[in-house]
Amino acid sequence: MVIKKRRSTPTKSRKNRRTVQHPNKVYLRQINATLNRKLKSIQHHLVVQQSDLQQHLMKIIQDGKEQTVESKDSRAVSDSPRVQYKQLNVLLITPAMERESSANSILIEQSLRHLVQHVNEIKTIQPVADHTSGQQLDLILVLHGEDVLSNQNLEAMSASSAKKAIWLSDQSDLKQMESIIPFFDYVFTQNFADIPSDQHMGNVSCHELPFPPNPTVFCPQVVGREYESDVYIIGDAHPGSCLYALANHAWLWDKKVRVEGEGWKDFGAFVPVQPHELREKLYNGSKLVVQDNSSARRIMEVAACGTFQLVSAASSGPENTDAFQRYATIEELVQKLGHYWDHVEQRRLAASQALSYMKYNQSYLHKCLQLMNIIFQ
Repeated sequence: MVIKKRRSTPTKSRKNRRTVQHPNKVYLRQINATLNRKLKSIQHHLVVQQSDLQQHLMKIIQDGKEQTVESKDSRAVSDSPRVQYKQLNVLLITPAMERESSANSILIEQSLRHLVQHVNEIKTIQPVADHTSGQQLDLILVLHGEDVLSNQNLEAMSASSAKKAIWLSDQSDLKQMESIIPFFDYVFTQNFADIPSDQHMGNVSCHELPFPPNPTVFCPQVVGREYESDVYIIGDAHPGSCLYALANHAWLWDKKVRVEGEGWKDFGAFVPVQPHELREKLYNGSKLVVQDNSSARRIMEVAACGTFQLVSAASSGPENTDAFQRYATIEELVQKLGHYWDHVEQRRLAASQALSYMKYNQSYLHKCLQLMNIIFQ
């Protein structure tokens, strides 16, 4: 019987295994050493940066605290607490008789209700004491001044701690009101020219604040041919004035011209405007309106009708705004008249911009807010 020897699988000796593994371990140790050096360097930089960042943040916090203290000190000295309008109660006194200004009263009352907490509207013939005694009022506002307040109502107003203001209309008789003006803290007029005379009536704060045009009356509308004109001139034609020079200028010779003011009797070719004629119809029927030294209210009425107008630099416009085209000399006036007469689209664009300005910047709500700011801020 022959016994075969099992062939054994060749194996590597320990020495050979060490020889194979040794280069790998050395390589790994080298990598680890390199990484450790880099990590230590990164850690060192992070520690330094963190220290610098903490110092920087501490400086910012300290500076912020100092600025906050300075800001609080400054506000404590210069700023007064702002009045919250929605916490105010207003007593509104309107004329007893129905007049053209009645629409103003309604629109002003509606606008105030958007601004303040409560509005109590009474007529001038009603006793004011019934609405002031035992009630916390912040403002007593009298509209138009066309109805003279009784002595009892004036005494009741004086006894109230509320602020008192009167918003006069064009129809207010200032001479007749000399005796009651001193009862008010604030007087608002339609025309800046009235303010000096008001200031002599007492120690009151006087401001020009014209009523906005009634949006249901002064608005773009189609009118009949009897209201149409090429040019509508508003102002006095005194010798030496721009309007007097314009009246003699050849540019108007072939135009239908309406005129309103003094000094136009010598110019028979022009159509004088009668007192009874509806201004909103005449504005809408005119292609161009020229105003010289006009009140802010007249300027706003024309703009609210969507009619193009040229306003003299001397006119007291509602604000110094680019929405209104102005002129300073007769040469500039004639040049602009010719330009906008020939360029209808530019004329319509300028009129549309003025109309938009009236709608969004000169509404009853804006005017009431302006009045409240003057009184309470």
